Amino acid sequence: MTSFKPLIGVVALVGSLTGLPALAQMGGGSGTQMMNPTPGSPTNPQCMMCLSGSASAQWMGSTGSFHVDYIMSKQSMMSGAMDLRLVMTSTMPVWGQPFSYMNFSDAMTFNPLAPGSQYTVDSGTMNMYGNSMPPGTYYMLLYMRQQMGGMMSAADWIVFPKQVTCDGLGCSVASACMEDGNTMCMMGGRYRITSYWVDQYAGGAVSTMNKTTLKAATGAFWLSDSNAFEYFVRINTATDNGRAWITISTFTDVEFFVTVEDLVGGQSKTYHNPPYSSALIYDPTSFVYP
Repeated sequence: MTSFKPLIGVVALVGSLTGLPALAQMGGGSGTQMMNPTPGSPTNPQCMMCLSGSASAQWMGSTGSFHVDYIMSKQSMMSGAMDLRLVMTSTMPVWGQPFSYMNFSDAMTFNPLAPGSQYTVDSGTMNMYGNSMPPGTYYMLLYMRQQMGGMMSAADWIVFPKQVTCDGLGCSVASACMEDGNTMCMMGGRYRITSYWVDQYAGGAVSTMNKTTLKAATGAFWLSDSNAFEYFVRINTATDNGRAWITISTFTDVEFFVTVEDLVGGQSKTYHNPPYSSALIYDPTSFVYP
């Protein structure tokens, strides 16, 4: 395979920001993304050449493929030629604002569509360039352009629901958070939180704590009575310093440990409440966000 340097583009978007439903997980250097919009999910009312239906992407090393149910023309005249590829961006794209992107796959090209016509897209095996992506965490888009006035301009895009982490050698989808009686998944599964305590009043007995998720960003841990919370955990992402703020407020002076994992950013930290302390634990700097 020929060597490849990722192409970086900056475009003023004319596209749609599609909702972020469920997805997939795979290991290093490979991944699977799936997107299945629910009936009635919002679409961009301004798109004239639109990506529609469910979409997916998968890759293993330097090859992979993608699918989307439809490229649809809502134009009243013949469209321009189109291309479609997977791209990566470090920020969530916003309708009407420019953004920078890097090509993750080769492009498929399409002939112009007549008004009301559509294509169904299965790419087949294509080159993927995960080993050329700079280290970091990115949003993955299925990104379509249309030729207009001799230039290729953004037409529409789909944002896949899980971010992708690249290490300079390959890219993979972040692990999924699996919630159970002891594991709390916050902010759409981005943060996984677990806890245990060491009871100095019971000879140092170690117990895994049970959890109750109260809101998307707030939860509580308890030992034997689900109505008697021992401490709360809150994650605040509406901040002004590019960080998620972690707050742990406690009603106990028993020693405990809380582990917070960012499954998108790849960060993890364990917070410790010493025995006989009930001080507030507050960390506004450790976890990078978004």
